[in-house]
Order: sequence, then structure tokens, then C-alpha cells
Amino acid sequence: MTRVTLVGLGAIGREVFKALTSKTSLRVVAVADPAFAGQDAGAVCGVAPTGVVVVTGVEEAFAVPSDVALVLTTSGTAEMVPIVARAAEHHLHVVSSCEDLAFAELSTPEHAHRIDELARAAGIVVLGTGVNPGFVMDRLPLALAGACVAVRGARVERVVDASRRREPLRAKVGADLTVAEFEAGVAARRLGHRGLPESCRLLARGLGLSLDEVRSSIAPVVASVIDPRPGIAPGRVAGLRQSAVGLAGGRELVRLELEMSVGAPDPHDRVVLDSDPPLSVLIEGGTHGDRGTVGTIVNAIAAVRTGTPGLRHIDELALFGIVT
Repeated sequence: MTRVTLVGLGAIGREVFKALTSKTSLRVVAVADPAFAGQDAGAVCGVAPTGVVVVTGVEEAFAVPSDVALVLTTSGTAEMVPIVARAAEHHLHVVSSCEDLAFAELSTPEHAHRIDELARAAGIVVLGTGVNPGFVMDRLPLALAGACVAVRGARVERVVDASRRREPLRAKVGADLTVAEFEAGVAARRLGHRGLPESCRLLARGLGLSLDEVRSSIAPVVASVIDPRPGIAPGRVAGLRQSAVGLAGGRELVRLELEMSVGAPDPHDRVVLDSDPPLSVLIEGGTHGDRGTVGTIVNAIAAVRTGTPGLRHIDELALFGIVT
């Protein structure tokens, strides 16, 4: 039985809690979220009471003997440093949905170094994962590459119909803003998907492709008379198109293309490998963002318990399946 501590009972956190309670090999022993402090975690998450009372912060939650902490509260690596420090004091492995943590060396090398240092000293594994980064645009193509003799390059495209997703995602992609409001939001880093450059670096590294640089771009998807989007007036933003392109010697080796927009036609995930043998794999409808995130977080628990201590990345872990 693996003991699990859960930090954060937002929409994803509540679904993760329900998934944990359905597993015979896992037991939730502590939950932290100041918004629900003093309440039974099961009641908060819409399942039967579990006897686990939600506490305010990680200090109190981590004091309960446990094996793994699931941290579902932040997208920034800087905010993860003090959480990992507390987890290290109690020798708790950490799995987080923090997008930047998936390859923290890219944008915050100083925080990545500190987290790795803390983890190694405590003998714990720290991992950032989710559906993207963590699966669709990095771990999935790396798994497919296992059937190849050689890989020269990769392209991954993901199209998400934001009208089928929660309001926070529609807000994140700028749905129903003016173009000027969208551009201001991108400049302020309020809009856009975090983790795409991280996935690009992870995929290239896992394929053994050395990159000189990663170029990123974000552009609005604008509704029009010829491209109508439900509930979005012509001329207003329906969502975004975002890319991360990995280059070496001016040559494109890895391209990640993401569209998340209201009414996006033909939602799907596609992986195309320039490889021997060539591979092109299509997931019709795409991987469900929220449910996929829940699955990747929960299923990573067994992998971190047997991993090498330190700040780890999905390309370093053994291929893992379903935790029962």
C-alpha cells in the first residue's frame, strides 16, 4: 500500500482524489487546501467521507507519514522550491502538474538545480508531468520511437476544441477577447499554454537530437464569417495556435503545433516521426486534457518510487502503465 498526500483540491485535484480512492494499492493519508480546511476530503470531492480532514498547508500535511506527495497547485518552478524543501524533510517523493517543472532547466536553471539538490540529498524523486507536457507531445512520441531503428526528426500536432473544456482553459486561450486584448495577455504571460518549449526539449533529448535553439510563437485564432465559431462573434478571438520548433544548424528537427480554440474542427493528436521505419499515428478526438492529466499524475506514483533520486524527467523513467 502506497501512502499518498494530496496538495490542492481544485478541479483537477478533486478528480485526482477520486481516482486515488478507486485504487486498491493507494491510500490517501493527508490533503492540504486552505479553501477547504476542516472539511472531510471525500465530501469535498463528491465521494463518501474518508475520514481524512483537509488541512491548510503543506507543513501540516507533510507531517503525516506518507510516501508520495501529489502537488497540483502551481505552474511555476519557483513556487515548487519551498514545497520540495518541505517534502525532502519528510522524505516524500513529489509528482506535480507544474508545467514548468517538466523541464525546469530550460527557463529557470537555478530553481532546477536547487530542486535537484534537495531531492538527491533526501533520496527522493521529483517529477513534473501531465497530459501535455508529460504525455502527448513528449512521452507518447518517445514510446513510439521505441519501434524505430533511427529517428531523424519529429512532428507532433494537437488540436483541442476548447468549447468542450472547463472555463479556466477557455480563459487561458483568450476565448472571446479582442485581438488587442489577446496580444496584451500574451505579452503579460497571462495567456498561452505553458510547457510547450519544455516538451520540445524533452522530446529532442529523448530522441538523441541535439538542438541549438527552440523558437516559440503564439497567434490568435480569430472567428470570421468563413470560419464561424460557436458563441464567438466574427472578429473576436476563439483561441490560439502555438508552436515550439527545435533547430540545429538552422535545420528543423522537432516541431510541436498546438491549437486550442472554441469550435476547433477535427480535434486530434498526431505524431509523425521521420524515422526508419516511418511512423504516423493519429488519435481521433485527441487525448482528453483533464482526464489524461489525472491518469498521468496517478500512474506516475509507482514510477517515482523506483526512480533515481533527483529532479527527473519523463524521458528518464521506465515506461509505466496503470496503477491498480
